[in-house]
Amino acid sequence: MKILNYKLSSTNELLTARIGLLATAHTINTLSLSNTIDQHFPALGSNCALKASTFINTLILSQHEGAQCLDDTTHIAKDKALRLITNQSVPTPQAIGIWLRR
Repeated sequence: MKILNYKLSSTNELLTARIGLLATAHTINTLSLSNTIDQHFPALGSNCALKASTFINTLILSQHEGAQCLDDTTHIAKDKALRLITNQSVPTPQAIGIWLRR
């Protein structure tokens, strides 16, 4: 068996293990899916409420990641590199549940 000589160096850059979600996030942005969703879903009464596209985009990304329940959306919320690239906030699982029940 031949051992390959690799040298790894440390970095301070943000890294993500969810690199496959970038293609999905890029498709969402390219199709302007957020604008379409916000046009067809009614706005909530609160001024500080998140838009419907934020909830749906989070659910789309979590489904592509393989999430099995709403609590799995916290994986996306904790991934700083993915949030930086997708440039969106991630609602809590409780907020998603409340939004789905409306």
